[in-house]
Amino acid sequence: MIEFIGYVASILIGVILGLLGGGGSILSIPILVYLFHVDAVMASAYSLFIVGVTSFIGAIPKYKDHMVDIRTGLLFGLPSIATIFATRKWIVPAIPDVIFKAGTFTFSKRLLLLGLFAFLMIVAASSIIRVKI
Repeated sequence: MIEFIGYVASILIGVILGLLGGGGSILSIPILVYLFHVDAVMASAYSLFIVGVTSFIGAIPKYKDHMVDIRTGLLFGLPSIATIFATRKWIVPAIPDVIFKAGTFTFSKRLLLLGLFAFLMIVAASSIIRVKI
């Protein structure tokens, strides 16, 4: 049953990504972790792959209509790819599985990553919801 809910949520993420043009990565991580039981580190990699592939496929018709500036894409894309590579290669593996323990509470790498994504979702949502006067 949970897996079915995961597939429905995945379809909804696809619709949101298609309608709004963004947000798929940050929305797909909780679905992958909590509904499909994927490890948090692997879920972040999967979400990058999912959004990257859908963005590439979505850009093809725009490229054919000469609406894609390749130079701008490279200026933003190459540093992003380098940063993601460095983070996944050196920073994430350097984080210990158990960061600290306090009594029965264990602050783990999984909790750190999911907490960071939750914080980013709150910041993104508040910036969207905030009405500018």
